[in-house]
Amino acid sequence: MSRGFGVTQSDRRNLKKTPEQKVQTPGTRQCDVQPEIQTSLEEDWRVNAEKQALAWQAGVYNPLARLELDRARSINADEEEWLFLARTVGWLQVENELDAIYFTARPPAFDKTQADWYLRPDLTNFIEEPILLREAMVSYSIPHKLAMKAIARHAKRLKWKSGKTKAFIQEVTAKTGSELTNEDYSAILLELQHL
Repeated sequence: MSRGFGVTQSDRRNLKKTPEQKVQTPGTRQCDVQPEIQTSLEEDWRVNAEKQALAWQAGVYNPLARLELDRARSINADEEEWLFLARTVGWLQVENELDAIYFTARPPAFDKTQADWYLRPDLTNFIEEPILLREAMVSYSIPHKLAMKAIARHAKRLKWKSGKTKAFIQEVTAKTGSELTNEDYSAILLELQHL
């Protein structure tokens, strides 16, 4: 008569691993497969290089995504201000402006030594392929008219009249509207967001 779940007691004893079977662990088998995986990935890269370049241009592929970001240069204050204003005026379709950039390099080499911060085209409404952040700042400088429209939206939300808005700008920057820089617009908009 069988005991347990369909296996007799004598058969259960035979199911135990021998010492030779115990020595072979899943980790040792993994090492044997690693070169095959690497070769397969390299072959896939050669075959699909054009598709990968197109995916990079669309902003949805970044082979350097796992690169340690401690190697990436820090974003400077001008870049932060430009990103903030670009999001505020509606050019970037993100809640956090830093989500619109990624650390990558151009195809086909995707050279780590050439990597820098790029704007993702899929999160913007004004570029069609990734562009270096520093180049975007030059090519797409934020029109002060758009920044003033963003200020006007906040003033409308706060039910301010024109005089109150001008006084607020003067209070925050100690400048008139015609003298304002991107840094000033950022400071004004940040203050308005907190009201």
